[in-house]
Order: sequence, then C-alpha cells, then structure tokens
Amino acid sequence: MIKTSILILLLSTTLLVWSQDDSYILKREVYKTNLTSINLSPDVSRLLAGFQDGSFRLLDPETFEAKLEVENAHIKAVNAMDMPPKMDFILTAGHNTIRLWDLTGKKVANWNAHATTIWNVDISSDGKHAVSSAFNKTFLLWDVYNSVLLERMQGHEDVTMSVSISPDNRWIASGSNDLTIKIWDMKTRQVVKTLHGPTQDVYDVAFSPDSRLLAVASKDRTIRVYNLEEEKLIHLLKGHRDMVMEVAFSPDGHYLVSGSADRSLMLWDVVSGERIHAYLDNDEAILDLVYHPDGRSIYSISFAGDLTRWEVHPEIFVLKYFDQPYREELAADPIFDPRRKGESKKDYQVRAADAGIKKAEILERYYKQYLSELER
Repeated sequence: MIKTSILILLLSTTLLVWSQDDSYILKREVYKTNLTSINLSPDVSRLLAGFQDGSFRLLDPETFEAKLEVENAHIKAVNAMDMPPKMDFILTAGHNTIRLWDLTGKKVANWNAHATTIWNVDISSDGKHAVSSAFNKTFLLWDVYNSVLLERMQGHEDVTMSVSISPDNRWIASGSNDLTIKIWDMKTRQVVKTLHGPTQDVYDVAFSPDSRLLAVASKDRTIRVYNLEEEKLIHLLKGHRDMVMEVAFSPDGHYLVSGSADRSLMLWDVVSGERIHAYLDNDEAILDLVYHPDGRSIYSISFAGDLTRWEVHPEIFVLKYFDQPYREELAADPIFDPRRKGESKKDYQVRAADAGIKKAEILERYYKQYLSELER
C-alpha cells in the first residue's frame, strides 16, 4: 500500500499525460475525500476502501454503493485494510494503530505495538497470522485471533515498507530501502533467503498464487520477478516512467499488474515478461490496486480521488498476439465499413448492430486460439 508520506512526493513529481482509444473502464467513481487503500473480502462480496480522513467503507464491488461507513476510525489516513478467510472482522491500519471491527462497524480490538506510521498489513490465507510494516526497520508478526504480538521481525538496515505472507503460509517477504528483499520462514521466523537487485527503495512485494514467484516494485521504475526456489531473477520488467508503487498477480498466476506514479497500470505476461497492455486513462499517480479473483477485472485508486474498475478484456490479448490478422479480417469485410454514401441512418444503425455482433464473434475466435496456445 502506498501511504500518506509518499503522497507529498507524488505532488511534486512531473508526470506524463497518456491517452488511448480503449480505456476498458467498467466503472469509475471520484470521491471528494481521497482513497488511500483498497482490498477485496475473501468472498468478493465487499470492496474494502480506506480514506485520507481516517474513515473506511465497505462497498459493493459492482456498484460501489456503500454498505457500511465508519467515520473517524483512525486519526489519520487508513493505509491498509484486510479481512480473514472467516470474514468475521475487518482490519484497518491508520497512523500507528491497527484496529479490528465487527461487520456492523463496532470496534473490537486495538493493536498498539507500532510507534510510527503503518504502511501495510497482510493477513495469512489461513487467518492465523498477520504482518504489519511501519516507517522503521522492523515489521511485526501477529497472532490474529488472540490479538497478540508474536515477534518483532528485525533484519533490515533501513525502512521496511512492504511485507507479505505467501499463499501457502510458509514464507514472509519483506522489502526495504536497504535495497534487499528478505524471505523469512514463518515457523522459525528466521531469514532464509536474501534477494538483491533494486537500485532504489522497495515499495511493494507480492507472491504468485503458487508461492513460487515474488514480484518486487521499486522506486527505480522497474518490477523484478524472482523464482524463490532458485533464488533467481527471472524478469526485469521495464516500461514505467516513474516509481512503481504496487504489484499484484492474477489469480491464475499468468499475469502481473503494476501501478505507477506515471499514471499507468501495466499488464505483464509472467512467462515471457512481455508487456501485454497499459491502462492509461488516469489523471494522477496510482496509489493501490487489487486483482479480482475471477481474473477479469482490476480495481485501482489514484491520487485524483477516483476508484476505478478496469476490464481485463479479451480484446487486449487479441490485439497483442493477433493484431495483424484480426485487423485485416475486419478491414476485408464490408459489414465494418463506415456509413456509406446514400445509406440511410436507419440502415446504417442496423448494419452497425450486426457488425458489433460479428466483431464479437471474430474476437472470441481469436481469444480462444490465444487460450489454446497458452495451455500448450
């Protein structure tokens, strides 16, 4: 999660203006009070949204309608939110405090072990543990249901802003301004691997769904993807023009999405390391993002105050891998001609409707071909 302190830096960052024909925006809403964090509940029935003013909301993921709103949850911005698999409470982090809330918005616990601003919190997939990082060298490991601090995890030599638990609950990854990423054994709480590569601060770390890979977002404008078993860098992803703030794998592990201060989200192929698509229709820096578990959409927030849901549309893959034959097929069929001389408005509208149906059929055919080749 990108937190309040970094927002000041973003204001002074010179950003490029991007444009594109197809934004693939499914829904966008702009809020008067900026959002500072988002997440999805395990059953995807709620979109968790934290705000700059210390409030949080549970939103409908389709309509963005507020199902629950809690004002003054924290004295400063809500920098992280999460829910355990049981979904029996909501976790929020703001300033130097973590708080637990029941689903009616009643506070049930305070975790007060941090002394500085909390950057992010991650609950394990089994719901037993959580990790939290703040503006110092140490991150914390918690017993979730007993609200007990288990360990102050010390090993970095500089501020450690990013921390995450692997989906298989074996590892913890931490990224630091000391330019290292450390992999910790969950049981022994000891560092078992140290990864190198970033040339500037590490802002986010994310495990692949199978826990084999780790993506690292850095101020140096790159994303690094490591194979953890081999302790090997497999991809150095370049394309962003400013610091990379967030990364997330798709649910199937085939893709990676990154969000940057350059106002873009980029979708990457994890196997080849190729950039598949750039979502460019943003007015300000991307602050946080989350991949929908069905793999068909991505949510993001930006410093412009918007919450946006982007479609991972089949056309993105067709234009990437079958661009020439796809466009040639459309160009060769008269049904896709612009309005013809002497053609009535009614006739043109009928033809345009038929053309839309046919285009969808052609698109689906190429997309199926892409999926077939992907499986091979």
